[in-house]
Amino acid sequence: MKKNILSTLLCLVFVFNYSISQTGFNVDVLPTNVGGKAEFKRVFEQELIYPESSLKKKIAAKVTVNFTVNKDSTVTDVIASESGAPDINIETMRIFKLFLWVPAIKNGEYVNSKWSVVFNFDPEKYSKICRERGFRKFAYPPKTAIDSSGVIYTKPEQYPIYAKGNYALQDFIKENLEYPRQAQLSNIQGTVMLSFVVEPSGLVTNIGVDKSLNGGCDQEAIRVLSLIKWYPGKNENKLVRVKMSFPFYFILNEEFRDNAAGEQK
Repeated sequence: MKKNILSTLLCLVFVFNYSISQTGFNVDVLPTNVGGKAEFKRVFEQELIYPESSLKKKIAAKVTVNFTVNKDSTVTDVIASESGAPDINIETMRIFKLFLWVPAIKNGEYVNSKWSVVFNFDPEKYSKICRERGFRKFAYPPKTAIDSSGVIYTKPEQYPIYAKGNYALQDFIKENLEYPRQAQLSNIQGTVMLSFVVEPSGLVTNIGVDKSLNGGCDQEAIRVLSLIKWYPGKNENKLVRVKMSFPFYFILNEEFRDNAAGEQK
């Protein structure tokens, strides 16, 4: 692998292009955000609140964020290019700070790596994004302070709960989970374990697969998790970011089993 590698990942989304690059030394595995480029696309579309002033003026802009992903997954040396629209720069950095990162790997060990992401903002496409996601502004629980530190809690005083109550969560999953056809045909059963962060808005970011299952089960679990609206966690009477994990069970009923290779009933 030659030095000064440039690896560009273009996400075909409506309001931005996402590209990343690694330079300076060879690595065996490039760094990435938790969940990869598909999760980057999903989170950006979910979280973007186009600055009102730039939206009214129909300002389109590109912002490049250069940074280092350290071997302990922290991010340092963050520098954003100037877009010419300060409010767009502010929004870019707000969203950028939501992401968690997986460091590069060299010789079986995590290493530091320079990296960059490029955001292209298109105000003409923003209305479509808002229409598809169902909101233009975040809906926070009333009369509750929000922790703006960005700290992610693993043991908050109050954990996030499903907005309609945890007893209703399993019903929601049953109603929305579709057993992937490939998994049915291959008689694949098991558990997909997902980790994620519940934001103060109750929306989910940084979905990662901790335990995988083939046949499209991972993707279906991620899809359903992204639909779940949570009442956010609290710490010291403030809404906070909370990291959680959740299992999705894929169990075939007899009617779904493919018996082509076995006994027919």
